Amino acid sequence: MATLALVVSLAALLVGSSAQSDNERVWSSVAYIYHGETTPSRGGVSITQSLTPFGAQQMFMQGSMFRARYLVDGNVTDDQTSVATHATIQGMEPLAFDSGQTTAISTNDGYISTSAIAFMQGLYPPSNLNVAQSAGGLSSAVLANGSIIDYPLNGYQYPDIQTLSTLDPDFIWINGKSTCSKYFESTLTFTDNPVMVQVHDQTLPFYQRMYDDIFSDAFPPSMGSFFYATDLYEYAAYLWNHDNRTHTKITSEDFGLLAMYAGVQQQALIGNLSVSGNQQGDMIRAISGRTLAAKVLANLKLNMASHGNTNKLNLMFGSFDPMVAFFALAGLVNGPSADNFEELPKPGAAMVFELFSNGGNGSYPAARDLWVRFLYRNSSLPGTPFIEYSLFGNGNAQSVLPYADFTSGIRAIALDGVAAWCNTCGSINLFCSGLKSNSDGSSGLPSVDGTTGSNSGRLDPAVAGAIGAAVTCGVVGLLFLAAVLLGFVHVSTSRDRRNSSLGGFKGAEKMASDNDLSYAKSGVRHERIGSWELRNGAKATEEGVAAPEAGAVVDKGRASSGARSVDDDAISVIGATPVEPRQSV
Repeated sequence: MATLALVVSLAALLVGSSAQSDNERVWSSVAYIYHGETTPSRGGVSITQSLTPFGAQQMFMQGSMFRARYLVDGNVTDDQTSVATHATIQGMEPLAFDSGQTTAISTNDGYISTSAIAFMQGLYPPSNLNVAQSAGGLSSAVLANGSIIDYPLNGYQYPDIQTLSTLDPDFIWINGKSTCSKYFESTLTFTDNPVMVQVHDQTLPFYQRMYDDIFSDAFPPSMGSFFYATDLYEYAAYLWNHDNRTHTKITSEDFGLLAMYAGVQQQALIGNLSVSGNQQGDMIRAISGRTLAAKVLANLKLNMASHGNTNKLNLMFGSFDPMVAFFALAGLVNGPSADNFEELPKPGAAMVFELFSNGGNGSYPAARDLWVRFLYRNSSLPGTPFIEYSLFGNGNAQSVLPYADFTSGIRAIALDGVAAWCNTCGSINLFCSGLKSNSDGSSGLPSVDGTTGSNSGRLDPAVAGAIGAAVTCGVVGLLFLAAVLLGFVHVSTSRDRRNSSLGGFKGAEKMASDNDLSYAKSGVRHERIGSWELRNGAKATEEGVAAPEAGAVVDKGRASSGARSVDDDAISVIGATPVEPRQSV
């Protein structure tokens, strides 16, 4: 009976998703996509967290589904047609990537940026002799002698994907909790929270049994508990997909419980709206969802400002954190479909915001005639549909919102600009120190002109001067290098120069005690289990496991034995003309 009810419920959702008017015109879509399957961040499976071939296929399939929904070329499979209602974005290039129409941003983590590339391969697969009009069209492929040159690999498309580091202010829109000091401070008491302690105690027998079955070879006993639920689940999920012996050690019910407990843990760490940081009610735990909400609205406004000519398809790639936070902020975890948002998103999952109108003569409509719908596809597997859900507690009766109502809902949860993020987080990031926050009370949401509103601030003269000096030094350095390569300047060194046996950036001056890189023993980049670990920096050493997503491994022995002799006279520049010796005085 429960199964029948589930089928009926799903059928109703599918009808709601596919019952779109033939007169609808989609003008813009904003999507946030969770990266594909990776090697676990902990457990010793790989030196660095990396996108797996299976993960790349997940992203490729998701990109193909977006193609089936938004682009027109008639080349879609029956499976794609059955689950992806066609909602062509007005004026989209169907065969060639156009950076003026499609924007793509990603964090600079390797497994996320490569996920973005795999997605784009599915969205715009190789296409012979197709060049976007904004890139010069087919005429740019014709040479002066009349021959035609295609892109390599049978017309492979080269999408423009902007990868953002933590030093870029735009990074906060897709990973708002990274470098957010107040967020991590708020998680220090996670293991002392009475509710979380109760969950820990009640689930401990289960985790102890699971530890003996599959975790003992990868994790110390101290990590076999609910407090490390996400790390354990990700490790188990990897084994479930890649090691058939795992299926003989644990049941599908056990695996389902691991997934559920990981969802509970992350809801507490990322989706708890009752925890405050600098100011009461700032919902610091959901900071990554608040920044994502601001970016969604900004992209839709940019499309409106250009009357539909730009920002047609806006893609963001990252971890699951902003998704979980947004689910809580938008009321999805408390609504009639809450069961679909309690577990963590599956690798390759996507949530989408579509801006559309009904009827009209084909010209861009006024704001009062625009609507927004929210779609969620919690898998990249064939047969998984885009399902429409109501936002902001409206219930299933109102699954689409007038643009004005959507804007009001987003502004109620979105963070008001970069300066507001800096103030809320108490961040010491470089761009925060260079921002001067306005105090006029006006909105600082990312605006249609590409700024971040009145609260975006400006660079301090000192910071601007430092940037200018760095640029000047870079230009001088490039000019000097060009002079060397062209033969105008010759650099030589003494042959008896002492070589360093220690390597590293200090060269011969490097002492044996110096380190090229230094990491806090338990420092992480995308902390997923809470910064209470930072209270015991020695734990990572005692546990004998790598910090999650540390991003670098320093092998001291290899650094010393692998140092190369630095001899400028031995440097060879391929293709350069040797400097002729002077024959006269």
